[in-house]
Amino acid sequence: MAADKNAYFKNVAKGLAASTTLYKVDSVVHVEDKDDIWFWEQLLPKYRAGRYKFKPATMNEKGNRTTGCTQCLKYKDFLSQRFFICIDSDLRYLFGEDISAANGILQTYTYSWENHCAFAAKLQQSFETHTKKRKDFDFALFLQQYSAAVYKPFLLMLYHERNGLTGFGRDTFKQCISLQYRKEDEQNNGKQFLERLSSLLSDKTKDVIENCGFDFDKESAYYATLGVKEENVYLYVRGHCLYNSLVSIGAKLCENMGADFEQNILKSTLAFEQYDEISQIKKDIRSINVLRKKLPQD
Repeated sequence: MAADKNAYFKNVAKGLAASTTLYKVDSVVHVEDKDDIWFWEQLLPKYRAGRYKFKPATMNEKGNRTTGCTQCLKYKDFLSQRFFICIDSDLRYLFGEDISAANGILQTYTYSWENHCAFAAKLQQSFETHTKKRKDFDFALFLQQYSAAVYKPFLLMLYHERNGLTGFGRDTFKQCISLQYRKEDEQNNGKQFLERLSSLLSDKTKDVIENCGFDFDKESAYYATLGVKEENVYLYVRGHCLYNSLVSIGAKLCENMGADFEQNILKSTLAFEQYDEISQIKKDIRSINVLRKKLPQD
């Protein structure tokens, strides 16, 4: 059965690579879902000149139209210059999973593409440009303080996940950071929101952090080698949670300002080459050309 499934995805990969002729493009690119196209269609042509056809879903071996990272990765052994995949890293990058551009897999390095929208300097600049409210809210300061609040709990969560512990896993961490705007959260650079976040994380970690073998200094030193630091950990938390929080606060800030926070500010032009995670994507995109041009015909 496994061999049949393997053969199925190999044949589909061949067909998708061959469909470049039909679509009159250089590459067919499988992404996780249609929302991901916005991100990758900015990066790919910028660093690898060409025409692209994005596929947000394909049929699985049962004939069902399927989206998501798992579906994309079913093709991981059958990728080429003409057909490759782009996925969110989630926690795979931090856990050292075998995902690389050398094998035809482009990844976000941040948790997901949504984190790139939240890059602090770009977000604040765009907010000021569209609203002229330069003193009302400082997103760079907010995200700095957000990161300070979540840094240690985030490392604790990674430690639990990596070691198969249940005290403070990814689901609990996700619940803590899935916050939405409440009245007056927009005041004092989100002070009330940040206090609520810190309180939730403290309540959920206080009974486990001292009794699970967690060594903060050791964990922080290790993840720093992968790029995770206190000042930028907001790029590595679950992107959808952060994104939704920012949209809820930003919508309040932009009331009666004539600006759509999500579309005009959060999803403004990416901050190309301004930070390590997006620069790594540039490097990976350029290395796609070392992939085989097509799969063997056997």
